[in-house]
Amino acid sequence: MMFSHDIMRVGQFRNIMGTELYSDFMRTDQYLIRWIRDQKFNLPDAKLKLLRSLKWRKENRIDRILEEDYSKIFRLCPYDVSTRDKDGRPILILNAGSCPIRKVALAGDLNTLKRVLYQAAEEMTSIVDSAQQDEGVNINDAISIVNADGFNIREHGCIKCFPLIAELLILYEEHYPDYLFRVFLINMPRIAETVVTFIQPFLSEKTKSVIKIYGYNKEEWSPELLKLISANQLYTQFGGTKKSINENISLTRITLQPKSPSSN
Repeated sequence: MMFSHDIMRVGQFRNIMGTELYSDFMRTDQYLIRWIRDQKFNLPDAKLKLLRSLKWRKENRIDRILEEDYSKIFRLCPYDVSTRDKDGRPILILNAGSCPIRKVALAGDLNTLKRVLYQAAEEMTSIVDSAQQDEGVNINDAISIVNADGFNIREHGCIKCFPLIAELLILYEEHYPDYLFRVFLINMPRIAETVVTFIQPFLSEKTKSVIKIYGYNKEEWSPELLKLISANQLYTQFGGTKKSINENISLTRITLQPKSPSSN
């Protein structure tokens, strides 16, 4: 929800950013207010952070990333965005524990795996943006479930793996502010919790407040998921009734239009 003073600040911020906002979705009120609120309504700070993110988007070709085919890595490390919570928020599910990160790293495909994670973030946030712009639905954020079941030190504790885990946590902080309503980190072993604890000083208080960390006790985290997600929208492995093709996680992706630059 935006109030009159928010609308005024958004207008000021849009003028400050000017032609740096090279795509239509970047000029929307819903997109700009995220950066303003993230920087506690300090417009110069919001501009600096958004400029850094725009540079990142260009350098990493994020605007066209939904067109890219990484099916080889996606089969090993799939994500799912096909379900919704009780309020219509998209749910991004990452089965991180079953992703053979060490194998991917040794094969020289770690950068490709990063791009799959970028795709996941872009697809999830695109669903939120599309719901606001095209469907007129008041959805402002999303839920993420990161399942660490299967995590082991040999497969996920390699020297190149931990930086990737840390990068995933700060990805939303730096480039997708205010998009996460809740992040459930479930089946987390002690060593994975240590990684999260290490990176927390680099996260904002708001981001830290949405992260909920749980161990292997399903009786603790499954009821918390069901408070927000109907059983028929939650996979059986998480305590719901929705079954995917292989009883693990659906490989179905939602095809969205990439956030391509528009001509002025």
